[in-house]
Amino acid sequence: MSERFKVDLDELDGVVRQLRRLRADMDEPSQKVKYSTTIPKSAFGINFLEANDLAGAHDDMQEYMSQVINALQDLIHKFGEKTEASRGAYEDQEHGAKTSMNG
Repeated sequence: MSERFKVDLDELDGVVRQLRRLRADMDEPSQKVKYSTTIPKSAFGINFLEANDLAGAHDDMQEYMSQVINALQDLIHKFGEKTEASRGAYEDQEHGAKTSMNG
């Protein structure tokens, strides 16, 4: 006896739409990290021994945050592509099953 599974293609479409929105929403934080968190080196002080260390730590953290956001965007993009491909495969399978039942 074979088991039958039903996949809700509309739900998969909804997931794909949500992932696209999420990816678009990630553009704002990405831009903020790159351009709105820059602190001039002079803001850390002049003739202050640790000023360069602080400026370097800031730059390192800014770069790290950019990498994290980029990694999240890539993950969301890949998951969206795989979800879309799965949706297409389920649709093809459903169409094939209907065709074979009617043929």
